[in-house]
Amino acid sequence: MKKTLFQFFVVLVVVAMAVSCSSSADRNDKFKGFEYGDHGVYYQVHHKGNNKIVWHDSDWVTVRMDYRLEDTILYSSKNNGDSLTFAMMPPEFEGDIYEGLKLMGVGDSFTFAVVADSFFLKTARMAKLPPFVKPGSPMYFDIKLLSHYTEDQYDTIIEQRKREARQKEIELLDNYLKENHITAKPTESGLYYIPVEKGSGRKPQKGEMCRIFLEVKQLDGTLVFSNFGKDPIDVEYGKNFDTEGLQEGLGMMREGEKATLIVPSPIGVGAKSRGVVPPFTTIVYTVKLDKLRTVEEVQKERAEKKKRRDEERRKLKEMEKLKIANYINEHNIIQKPLETGLYIIRLAEGTGPKPENGDTVYVDYTLYTLQGNVIDSSPEGKPLKFVLGKGQVVAAWDEALVRMNKGEKVRLIVPSRMAYGSWGYGKIEPYTPLLFDVRLVDFRKGKK
Repeated sequence: MKKTLFQFFVVLVVVAMAVSCSSSADRNDKFKGFEYGDHGVYYQVHHKGNNKIVWHDSDWVTVRMDYRLEDTILYSSKNNGDSLTFAMMPPEFEGDIYEGLKLMGVGDSFTFAVVADSFFLKTARMAKLPPFVKPGSPMYFDIKLLSHYTEDQYDTIIEQRKREARQKEIELLDNYLKENHITAKPTESGLYYIPVEKGSGRKPQKGEMCRIFLEVKQLDGTLVFSNFGKDPIDVEYGKNFDTEGLQEGLGMMREGEKATLIVPSPIGVGAKSRGVVPPFTTIVYTVKLDKLRTVEEVQKERAEKKKRRDEERRKLKEMEKLKIANYINEHNIIQKPLETGLYIIRLAEGTGPKPENGDTVYVDYTLYTLQGNVIDSSPEGKPLKFVLGKGQVVAAWDEALVRMNKGEKVRLIVPSRMAYGSWGYGKIEPYTPLLFDVRLVDFRKGKK
């Protein structure tokens, strides 16, 4: 009996070892040439130093990183400032690169392999895989760890960078004041107020509407915004508008006055970028306080403008059908429109196949008014490229091109609802029917 039990035990041990070896072999074969580590990490070591590795969940890292499919680079930090800095995050899946980074010390270079599905569906949180990704295919991350900081160390670095940026801003402002011979003293907040044209009215009171013309520049002369020569802006004094410095400056102006306001970042854009203006940037306003009015006066004016605009659009909408009908009659067009009201008139036959939604198409076009005036066209030899059926162009094109053969040319008579609608575009007024001459030059199956 004892002999039988011993033999059975030996068999169990052999089977367990076989299963273990098979499982290990399967793991190592998942990504050829990669080692298998803790937490499902697959990695290759290109360079390994002797730096001591101590990691915390709140750490920050700076890396050089490329990530790629087998034949396509999806991202390279070389093309995006040479490096990438980010906070460590909890892993989204087994084998995530956040687990892999914990194997590395500063100066190390590794490649990590993951299943592409995990990255796109879990890390990138996409609803489905992109069409260029094969389910189950490998994805690789080539990473060199340049720096590794604790949260406190990184906070210290950021604060130092802010101090340096602010000091640089102060130096640039000092130079600007000297070069422009500005001797005005700043207010307690740091605002420089420089009168340009005297006003004869009073200063604004809280809650009053200031009708202003405004120009915004950076110290180097870069223009950010201007409405001089255009419609004025109505700003309620005492409410946040653009920056604290602008509000302070408006409170110092009289009706009819024009002034320059130099606004440093602490009362301007601050430590964060504001639109196209970088952080720690001094901005220069040229402001004209054209008129002071009550909120009720401005609301009444806006209501009247809206009423006039709505009436103009109503008339344009009523005229649209008549404009199309007149064009059809004048040009003896017997072609019937589609249910959407779109007319497709063949100008030249095509001999190739028809594209489908999702295909990338190449199109030559000319856009006309119904009177025959050219509004826009594709450059000669440079057809417009877009993905069909994705709303990247006016709706008339998406509807027409799936009906066209490669090489075919058509004229489209387009009602406004299939072009620029009730709002218009640029010089195209609302409810404007248009003509497009369109030629399908070529197409590629699927989105490239």
